[in-house]
Amino acid sequence: MNKIFFIPFTFVSFFLFAQSRNIGFNTATPSATLDVVSKNNTSTTKALEINDSSSSELMKVINTGNVGINIGTSTPTALLHVNSAGVLNIRHENLPGLSSPAYTPPFNKLGVDASGNSAIMPVTVKYLYYQQLSKYPATYSLSNNTGGFSLYDPNQYINIPIINDAGLKGNSAGFTFGTDTSATVNGQSVSNVKYIVIPEPGVYSFESWGSVRCNRYNNTQNYSFSGQININTVFATASGSTYTSNSVSRGIITAGRDDSGNATNTAYSFSNAQILMHTLQTTVPNQKVALFLQYVSGESNQLTHDECFLNIPTGGDTSYYIIITKS
Repeated sequence: MNKIFFIPFTFVSFFLFAQSRNIGFNTATPSATLDVVSKNNTSTTKALEINDSSSSELMKVINTGNVGINIGTSTPTALLHVNSAGVLNIRHENLPGLSSPAYTPPFNKLGVDASGNSAIMPVTVKYLYYQQLSKYPATYSLSNNTGGFSLYDPNQYINIPIINDAGLKGNSAGFTFGTDTSATVNGQSVSNVKYIVIPEPGVYSFESWGSVRCNRYNNTQNYSFSGQININTVFATASGSTYTSNSVSRGIITAGRDDSGNATNTAYSFSNAQILMHTLQTTVPNQKVALFLQYVSGESNQLTHDECFLNIPTGGDTSYYIIITKS
């Protein structure tokens, strides 16, 4: 009978001790409710290990303080070392949503480097930069001032090409390029329109610059210049091969000036920059856009012999450029 009463007495005494005192493993003076001290001071010694019913390691804490989860028998090499293979490693619930205007995508992405360390992936600016380093059109002859385009008819649209050639300096946005051999711009027929395709919906900013110059046709043409010519830089969007003005920027070229700005009655030679700044919001993928020059008014029926072109100003290196960025 003494044995029968002794066993439950011992069990109850141990249980009360556990509830009222700190518990220590491998230490006689536990400093917390549960205090586990590693048995060794090597970097691979485990202070805590949790296994599943098949004796596979689920989690471990080693002497250095590193924690390993789902890494098998490997030693954790970081403060928190998680093997995500085949499992959903981290799940958050009820986190605040990120929305405008306080937070506007795109956001930085969290990833890992080659060593498995956490890293922030920088947001890549999506853009296109095209720079024409030669006169345009290439058929223009500087010796007799022919082979360019005329500036006298408001129904004529001169396409400013952005194409995939040496002038394309960057295209991280993935724009594509094409040609409409036959098209209309605001109802007027235009041939061989070079266009670009915006691949995805969004808000895009456009900046274009071009220098227009008109010289004396065949070095013999006589003109009756009186002042200036008004020119539109036209930004157009397309449905199929039908282009419609989306934005227009009005510029001028001034008569009676040579390359140096000196007075002359035979040319519009002084550099005349045509500038367009525009923002476009697209709501559909693969939106086609193109740029054009359009004569508006001034010097009626004077520059009719294709004596105009986009030139490289004295001291410059560019006849025209366009920069497109996605917001």
